[in-house]
Amino acid sequence: MNSLHRTSHYFPPLLAALLCVSLQAKADVTLVRDGKAQCVIVLSPEVTGEDQKMTPSQSEAERETENNRRRLRESVVDLAFYLGKISGAKVEYSAGDLNDRRIPIYIGLADSSTSTLGVKVAGKDSYGQGFRVVVKEKELQLLGESYLATSYAVYEVLERLGCRWFMPSEMGESIPANKTITLPDLDFTSAPGTIYRSIWYGDEAFKRRTRCGGSPIAAGHALEHYVTEKQRAEHPEWRAIIKGQPSPVRLKWSNPGVQQAVANAIIAQLDKQYISSISLSPEDGGEFDESDDKAWDAGDYDPVMNSPSITDRYVKFCNIVAEQVARKYPKVKLGFLAYVQYTQAPIREKLHPSLVPMYAPINYCRAHAMTDNCASRARMKPMIEGWGKVAPGGVSYYNYMYNLAEYSAPYPMIHQMKTELPIIYANNVKYWQPEGMSNFDQVLPGLYLSMRKAWNPQEDSDKILDEFFTRFYGAAEKRMRRYWMLFDDQWIKVDEHAGGGWDYARRFTPEFMKSAREAMDEALAAAGTAMEYRRVAIQDAALKQFELWMQLVWDLNEGRLANLGPMSELWASGHLYLGNEYAKQYAFTKTYWSPNAARGWFMSFWQPPYLDAAKLQKTHVFIPAPLRQWKYAVDKEKQGEAQGWQAPTFDDTDWKTTDVAVERFATLGIPDYFGSVWYRQKLKAPAVQAGKKVYLWVSREDGDVKVWINGQAIPYVNAKGEVQDEFKNGYGVPVSFDITAALKLGVENQVTIRGTRVFINELGTGGLMGPVYLYRER
Repeated sequence: MNSLHRTSHYFPPLLAALLCVSLQAKADVTLVRDGKAQCVIVLSPEVTGEDQKMTPSQSEAERETENNRRRLRESVVDLAFYLGKISGAKVEYSAGDLNDRRIPIYIGLADSSTSTLGVKVAGKDSYGQGFRVVVKEKELQLLGESYLATSYAVYEVLERLGCRWFMPSEMGESIPANKTITLPDLDFTSAPGTIYRSIWYGDEAFKRRTRCGGSPIAAGHALEHYVTEKQRAEHPEWRAIIKGQPSPVRLKWSNPGVQQAVANAIIAQLDKQYISSISLSPEDGGEFDESDDKAWDAGDYDPVMNSPSITDRYVKFCNIVAEQVARKYPKVKLGFLAYVQYTQAPIREKLHPSLVPMYAPINYCRAHAMTDNCASRARMKPMIEGWGKVAPGGVSYYNYMYNLAEYSAPYPMIHQMKTELPIIYANNVKYWQPEGMSNFDQVLPGLYLSMRKAWNPQEDSDKILDEFFTRFYGAAEKRMRRYWMLFDDQWIKVDEHAGGGWDYARRFTPEFMKSAREAMDEALAAAGTAMEYRRVAIQDAALKQFELWMQLVWDLNEGRLANLGPMSELWASGHLYLGNEYAKQYAFTKTYWSPNAARGWFMSFWQPPYLDAAKLQKTHVFIPAPLRQWKYAVDKEKQGEAQGWQAPTFDDTDWKTTDVAVERFATLGIPDYFGSVWYRQKLKAPAVQAGKKVYLWVSREDGDVKVWINGQAIPYVNAKGEVQDEFKNGYGVPVSFDITAALKLGVENQVTIRGTRVFINELGTGGLMGPVYLYRER
């Protein structure tokens, strides 16, 4: 059996249920009556055959066919299992002709000889994923253009019977109970609304049951690897010039030799082993040629990256390569990330039909939606519209389905997905390839919604969510809906756009956390079954972790430092435990590459001040009252030091005031600013015993930090004892300065700090990101 020819065209996403035909019911077909099977599953030998050994030398098509054959086999096992779970019946299999009156369920490819009706799937524009479900004349046929498409037909039937899979594992499934299973007379032909859809984390059974799959776009960082070191040595003119020097990595895209070398390498790779998609994405990072390639730019500017946009130069290069590759391999899709300085759509270049951009909005606000009153996120809408217009091969959308750099806080993404998914699918997005995490505890409602919409972009979002809350939480539905919506509203209604978790102190106030706890306690009490309680309990565990997280933040901000170290260790060990406890649910960020990813981020970027405070308390005494309220000024012209902003007599009357514990650059209206912000404050230093040193402790920062006390510059001394003019390139770590020599005890002192944002880590941060303290030796 061979699948039908795969076409190279595809319906627009708006025609999500491709070729849908549902005939008026004429006669019901009963598969199970009163708990007894009236049907039998009929399979071809190819579906039930032994696994074929796969080797690296096999073609992509051969490996894909075998993998999807195995997938179909598992789908058939699911069909029998869930028919039984619904009704209690035992559904059997048959590999040949039937000698009884049981209703046959034929499963196979569209041209399979097992079909007594001889129907075929009309596969136009289905990209090999068209399927057909036929219920007629006392038989059921589940047919597809391919093994993968036939698997979709299996789950189409189970979906129609009410089976749902909301998250991985048995905890995530909702299966109706009905002793009798009946299907109406039906002829339904369809295909998924996207060419490819998937998530990063979830077991294969969950992905199969939610009909992930298709033909993905390759867009990993790969471009520079097509040129060998020997070629670089022989052609030094191919190297990009960065900061006046030839780059050991970057290439000069405008050089014809580079264009030919890249095209030749791709063609050679395809000659050796054909694959349907190959990447043209450069290596990660934000530095590119500053010499010849600039002539290919279109003159537009990327304010988020604080540099000219290089999209047009990049697309022009990709077009040249694509034209050469397409002469021999016209069906290969060349993917590339629309990323960093080439995130914005081109304004001059159109894309070759073989090119598929993978839009990856890594530097934009994660809390809001494109149509919200958010200067950062609003930039994304014209970008996706622009890419949709210039990419005839469609667009892949690389959404971030977690709060990058901090993925433990409840992050529902309900409003964002409801708002944005219709926009993206209206703009030529044919591939849903989000980056994710094993964080179903964090983003369950929005993640489930995005998966359903990737299958059928026209499905009603409110109905999807209503079904999710009603069926997943049962008696606790109203309370859990309130819980999730509390967090969703807080993400979108607070005017805060900083990335990671740096905005949590402003967004998740004690009053809000109290409301979330009340909703959760009510949900736990309302759960009507053991399974409903388990589903609520996983969110309760997540909330308890987040309550501890926020308590750490509040204690640091408000001067309660004594227990920060032990409390932070408790959070870290708790997340590790929960990752293991809920590994089957792909929750709490346990991954194949880390025992607990959220814990790792926490220990790297959030825990250091907590541990440092605990360590310092053993040998020093923190002087009460955190220094949070500072006058500040933005030094865009880099004239602050020359104009004496550090001097005690400088007049800062007109400067604005900020609370550095809860306000970030984004809050101050400078989310895209790379440069210095100056902070000034007057304080009266308490009397200190003679001979005892006094230190200024910056609990958290982003970038460089320089300190003046009473106009005197304070050097920074690192752990090796090396003296530096200022602290350099920090991100979230605590920094201490010995201010003993410059401090006047018992009188008012002028403290000035210059914080300089020097590189991107997370959107909207920079300068001081936490309170400042004084501490002294015991």
